[in-house]
Amino acid sequence: MALRGFGTFWAQQRFELVHTSDAHYAETNERFRVSTREYLYKVVLDKGPEIRWHWHPQGNSPERRPHIHPSFNLKAHMPSGREALEDVIESCIELGATPSCQDYRVRLAETGGIHKLYRSWSDDPSEYKP
Repeated sequence: MALRGFGTFWAQQRFELVHTSDAHYAETNERFRVSTREYLYKVVLDKGPEIRWHWHPQGNSPERRPHIHPSFNLKAHMPSGREALEDVIESCIELGATPSCQDYRVRLAETGGIHKLYRSWSDDPSEYKP
C-alpha cells in the first residue's frame, strides 16, 4: 500500500482457525477464533530507509521471537514484543505517514484492542500456556 508522501507499507500474516474449547475463550460464546501464526510487516520510506517487524517461528531464520530489523542493519534481529498490525500502522503515522481519517487513534484502539484482549501471549511465544 502506497502512503503518499511517506513510503510503501507491506503486511503479510498467516492465520489458523482454532476451536475455542479453551476456558480462556469460553466467555466469548464463540465456537472458533483466529490465531496468528506469523506476521511480516515492512515500511520502506520514500527517502530510502526501511523498517521490518517480523515474527516467523517456522521460517529459515534462527530467531523465533518477534523482532525488528532496523534500517541501518536489516540483518539484525532486535527482539521486540508481539506487534499488532494496528501498532505498526500507528508507528507509520508517528514516523510521518498521513492518517486517512481524523479518528485513526480511536479506530486503531478499537480493532487492536480486540486482538490484545484475546491474544494468548504478548512478548514471547513461550509465554503461551494452553
